[in-house]
Amino acid sequence: MCGLDWHTPRVISTVDPAASGPASSCRLRRGARGAAVLLLTLTAAAGCSSGGSDTARADQLSFVFHRIGPSGYMDQMLEITNAGRSALVPTLKITAVDEAGVALPGVTVTAAYGADRAGLVLAARETSYDVLSFAGADTAKVADVRVTVGGLTTVDFPEAPDPVEPQPVDDQGQPREKYEPFDAVVLTNPNSGTVSAGVVCIAWDQPPDGQPQQARKVTPLGTTTIEGGASATLPAQGDARKGCDSLKAYFAPPS
Repeated sequence: MCGLDWHTPRVISTVDPAASGPASSCRLRRGARGAAVLLLTLTAAAGCSSGGSDTARADQLSFVFHRIGPSGYMDQMLEITNAGRSALVPTLKITAVDEAGVALPGVTVTAAYGADRAGLVLAARETSYDVLSFAGADTAKVADVRVTVGGLTTVDFPEAPDPVEPQPVDDQGQPREKYEPFDAVVLTNPNSGTVSAGVVCIAWDQPPDGQPQQARKVTPLGTTTIEGGASATLPAQGDARKGCDSLKAYFAPPS
């Protein structure tokens, strides 16, 4: 499997990266949201052939990094558009770079929903999102990211899926707010087809003015498969039981 490299554009889109809902997926369409999917520079990695189905599918992916989102929305979002006709599960290598586009080798990058470890489903003809966290001495120098598609698989998944909403509940099944203590999360699938979804609880740091807010801690609550029109419950894990700054569901590969 060959790798394909993208540099995200220098222009940071003003499109709200969290407006797609908890499942972090929205339909690819024209207009303000479509305009955020900017043309990217694509270069094949050394030894990579131009043919093959994996390369063709990778060519249908594009990326935009939102270092700082609009007020009230999440920062450090990676916007991923799958313009193809098949749902895909990527394994992305994400490299932090500075303002000059130079890689920052001392900075590690982690994706909350799992786009860097085959944990996120990119629905066909949809734009999906992941939340990036940076660690290392030079995190303040991060201006952009470079994305390499290191692996890619096709999965069966409903077309144009509506998001799965996470609802925290107490031990009696009564609704709670995400920032309150809770015992479980109920996921309801509004689609007619079966989907798999995961949930993460995010605690955010409080950065100085002008710096992006970063996920200080991401607690996975697990993944589950939900039949169309049905619900499933995931128990709260660890610190998530105390409440979350953000509680996010996303489409995950079937387990």
